[in-house]
Amino acid sequence: MPKRYWTIIFTYFIMLFSGVIGVPIVRTILHAASSQPDATLNSLSVVIWTIFSNLLALLIVWLVLRKKPETNKIIFGEKASSAASLLWIVLGFIILIASQYIAIYITALFIGMPSGSANTESLLGYAKTAPIFLFFISVTGPILEELVFRKVIYGGLTNLINIHGAAVISSFLFALLHGDINYLLAYFLIGLVLCYLYTKTKRIIVPMGAHILMNTFVLVAGLTMGG
Repeated sequence: MPKRYWTIIFTYFIMLFSGVIGVPIVRTILHAASSQPDATLNSLSVVIWTIFSNLLALLIVWLVLRKKPETNKIIFGEKASSAASLLWIVLGFIILIASQYIAIYITALFIGMPSGSANTESLLGYAKTAPIFLFFISVTGPILEELVFRKVIYGGLTNLINIHGAAVISSFLFALLHGDINYLLAYFLIGLVLCYLYTKTKRIIVPMGAHILMNTFVLVAGLTMGG
């Protein structure tokens, strides 16, 4: 893979685990400046650091990727038109939702019905404390994840191995790093679908759009239905 891809992967992993240091620092500042309950301040600390670190990572990724010759083999060839891309975004969203139900059904057959997603529930909890977090989960998060997992990891691996192996590896990493073992298969299938959308259309905006729609749908459903 190109050196800049490794730079992006390194940046993403630093961001992912930076909360170990960043969240306590923000919490200390908030405790000194506010008299709100500890539970509220703890949630706000996570929200503030998560938004800050992700926006910083997104900025670095954009700076690294811009104006560089593209070596990602996925985008070579004829790209989908704007109309076709929009259609694939909507169709991709439907497939993503269906794939989650399929994953839950398969999981239930072998290990029993999983409880609610711990990852989604924690995000919803933070969003209730700070509604601005909804925008981050729905839009900023998916954009960063698509750049890292589909454009960089998946696209970069296709220069080394076939697209099927690259899709499996990138999707497994995508699932693993969500940290929700009960929904590992669901995240894995989501990753595969997003890889397919990128390969089919040769436009990273398509898996981004489908991912944004999926996250928004899940969040709205979670908030309106209580989980």
